[in-house]
Amino acid sequence: MVTAAPATCANHRKKNRVATCGSCGKALCGDCIVHTGVGVKCPTCTGVKAAKPAKAKASAAFTRPEPAARAGERKPWAVPLVAGGVVVLLVAAFGLMGRDSSDPVATEQVQTEAAAFTERQSEFVGPGGQRIGGTLTLPGAGAGGAVPAVLIIPGLGAIDRNSVVAANPPDAARDALVSTVGGIGLSSGDPLYRDLSEALARAGVASFRYERRASSAIKLREGQKLSFDEEVGDARAALELLSKRQEIGGAPLAVLGHDTGAMVATRVAAGNPRVRAVVAVSMAARPLGEVLATDLGRSRGPAVADAFRATVATLTTSGKSPPADTLPEILRPIFAPGHDAYLTELFALNPVTEVSRVAQPVLLVRGGGDPTVTVADTDRLSPALRTGGQVMAGSSQSDHNLTLAGGGHEHSNTATAQVTQRDPDVFGGLTAWVKANLAG
Repeated sequence: MVTAAPATCANHRKKNRVATCGSCGKALCGDCIVHTGVGVKCPTCTGVKAAKPAKAKASAAFTRPEPAARAGERKPWAVPLVAGGVVVLLVAAFGLMGRDSSDPVATEQVQTEAAAFTERQSEFVGPGGQRIGGTLTLPGAGAGGAVPAVLIIPGLGAIDRNSVVAANPPDAARDALVSTVGGIGLSSGDPLYRDLSEALARAGVASFRYERRASSAIKLREGQKLSFDEEVGDARAALELLSKRQEIGGAPLAVLGHDTGAMVATRVAAGNPRVRAVVAVSMAARPLGEVLATDLGRSRGPAVADAFRATVATLTTSGKSPPADTLPEILRPIFAPGHDAYLTELFALNPVTEVSRVAQPVLLVRGGGDPTVTVADTDRLSPALRTGGQVMAGSSQSDHNLTLAGGGHEHSNTATAQVTQRDPDVFGGLTAWVKANLAG
């Protein structure tokens, strides 16, 4: 049974808890928060004298703390929000932006808690000095010994660390690629990565999910290009961070990739003895160009599919996309200027070859109603699995994101939010398989 975190500050009993000390777990109010290079701490653990609580005002619900700033660094600010009855502390750590981009130190920024699991926000450095934020989700209140963990690797269409573009629009596969190269979401977000984290936590397994380059949280700098090799480098850096977390210790790890993230997962796992298992969610066996051509043929007709195949052929042989004005309008955003090299990398990937390099057990997961990744794909991938491979297909109503058709709405006193209905059999089977392969 998980014990709920105290509602009030350990030092000021009349003040609400808005954060927790990352070292001792003490509940803290705004006056007791000390921002450090490794997260939120209490005055006792840092040796910093706590601020005297400000006199309450009738209209004030929170007093903004004013921690000392290092030379040349802007002071952070904190704002509490209430979401689903849980107080969440958001920290804008402006000082992080001014740090040397070559510094490889991962930084925990803030901790949030819920009854069934604990979430801690962290940062790591990927190739090129790119700072990338992520969320570590721990079972229960995060207390206890080391727990096994899963690195969740985003794929095409990742909007942020929590969500990917919805899989139900007619051009969903095309939209996912356009979202990636254009840095925009063309459809509503589906919180697949967050839901996977929470499901794993309830099964007693920790996880780490992170932002994908060119997503809403990490805009490409002027002149910066996407690179599949850098995506692999980001995943390796994230796995390194996860493996060194005190909460994980020496516990075994797994990697889980969605869509093209599954191929990133296979590269990260290959030759890495710390990784015990791989989960490939919605991984096609065919090259990405053929996957997209098939989807476009189904939604837009054979003429558009043929035009797409011809464009891919031109790109892969010459290294350059044809002029945009020669392409059907539906295809132009895919072949966005400046991303020819990245698209060439993606279209050249062979999923069967990638999965054959993995010695660890691999679980292939697909939605039973997914028109993009079908039984023909898993039938082609299965013979390439080297050890303990397994295929798991969801309900005939579950899509590319393992979402069931016909989601409803939940109502609160402030807003109406879309409810995402996951395939319970697939989520249950996936978490059970991961737990079994990380046992011992």
